[in-house]
Amino acid sequence: MNWRKATFKGKDVWAQVDALGAPVVDGGRTPIRYSDKAGAKVYRGGAGGVSVDVSKPPVALPDGASADAPRSPAKKKSRGSGFGKAGTRTRAQAAMAEAAALELIGGLSASTVVAYTDGACKGNPGPAGSGTVVLFPDGRRAEACKSLGRATNNVGELTAIWLALHLLEESGIDRTTPVALLTDSQYCNGVLVLGWKAKANKEIIETVRAKLVLWPNLKVHWIAGHVGIEGNELADTLANAAVGGVTDVRWSNGD
Repeated sequence: MNWRKATFKGKDVWAQVDALGAPVVDGGRTPIRYSDKAGAKVYRGGAGGVSVDVSKPPVALPDGASADAPRSPAKKKSRGSGFGKAGTRTRAQAAMAEAAALELIGGLSASTVVAYTDGACKGNPGPAGSGTVVLFPDGRRAEACKSLGRATNNVGELTAIWLALHLLEESGIDRTTPVALLTDSQYCNGVLVLGWKAKANKEIIETVRAKLVLWPNLKVHWIAGHVGIEGNELADTLANAAVGGVTDVRWSNGD
């Protein structure tokens, strides 16, 4: 179908036109859209308010989507996991969350480095800390916690990921090594994996992103927290120790 540049209520739009280049009118309304991109919403504007720019020729645009079309029930606005929230989830939700995490971890190859990260905060903002546990295929193990002073929980979660990446660098492993970084923060998963637009903490987010790209085979995964996953529970313990002012790094050979 053809469209022509037009204005509607003072805004630039595209108006659907017929073979002669005149606006299509159905029931006193003309199909209009605000974007020339595929899938753009197509509205029905009052024909009297649509002013077509006849100096510009009609053009064929990719199909749009009717703004009147019913939304698919499969699409949900919620960013939730379906596992509830730590502290309030039911036993059934906790069991499902644990099973999902164990399935993810169990599916990792034996050559994968596994890092668990967690942040903690008392007050949000308030005294905050970060903790991480990194398990290497050769049996090495690194545990670290970092006291952050006054900060938010999200900063604690992001810093925990930064801390894990720092330990990877210190370990001397090849950067092409597969790494699974497991966070229980929906926020971190959103801004680092799902493309959420960062409204705050932009500096540390960019710092973490810059480090992540240095590890081409590293994947960030979200798992539910406090469902009995040993590495996650230990990262939480370390983060809470950091809230109390502890900053420490420990390496072991898995003995």
